[in-house]
Amino acid sequence: MAGSKLKRVLDKTSIDDKLVSGARKVVARTTVDNKLISGVKKVKHEIRGNIAKAVLAAFGFLIALVWRDVVKDGVDKLIAYANLTGDGYVFTLITALVTTLICVIGIIYFSRWSEKS
Repeated sequence: MAGSKLKRVLDKTSIDDKLVSGARKVVARTTVDNKLISGVKKVKHEIRGNIAKAVLAAFGFLIALVWRDVVKDGVDKLIAYANLTGDGYVFTLITALVTTLICVIGIIYFSRWSEKS
């Protein structure tokens, strides 16, 4: 009888060990699943952010194309007012330099403007 009781205790211990082992595997698997889900969420968030940045850059490029004509016409009128008109490389160079100067001033102004609280 004592052997039978000992066998039941050992069987119960074996079952408890198997339950604990199984529970540990489930916890480990759940931890891995949670990490995987978290990683997928991070990747999804980053992809959405990159798509948003690309769309915003496209809008910015479109705005730049529209303003290009405005700036070019303004620089052409400024050069005509200064009586520096003509055809040739020198006049194209002067137009490019004046346009660059105006754009750099605009970049500095709007960079400082965007930093204000």
